[in-house]
Amino acid sequence: MTPLAERVIIDRLREGVPVRWTVRGSSMWPSIRDGATVSVSPGEVRSMRAGELVAFTRGARVVVHRVVAVEPGGLRCRGDALSREDGVVAWADVLGRATVLEQRPLSLRWPRARELRALLRAALGALRTVRS
Repeated sequence: MTPLAERVIIDRLREGVPVRWTVRGSSMWPSIRDGATVSVSPGEVRSMRAGELVAFTRGARVVVHRVVAVEPGGLRCRGDALSREDGVVAWADVLGRATVLEQRPLSLRWPRARELRALLRAALGALRTVRS
């Protein structure tokens, strides 16, 4: 996504306008795949719970990840396919609740090396969460 597109998304969400766009990347694979369409609704984000999808800013970028825990200072988030958390995302950086609108179905084919790495990271991250 271009920096201008990300700026427009951030500005619209801060104005209270829901936004939908096509996401890129593999940090949320397989639950959100590259090319999926997501919708983000701004609003009461302090009622979010662990397991929900959230959009937030990281510098000038927009990130969609899963809430791992809710803390007084913000949300602790992580991409499903990532082994490390994002840390605490301050409430001021939270843009809204995200929903996957549509995405290509998973196909039966040999996975690419990148996808295998993402699956392994997701499995390891889930194991760490269960152990905590």
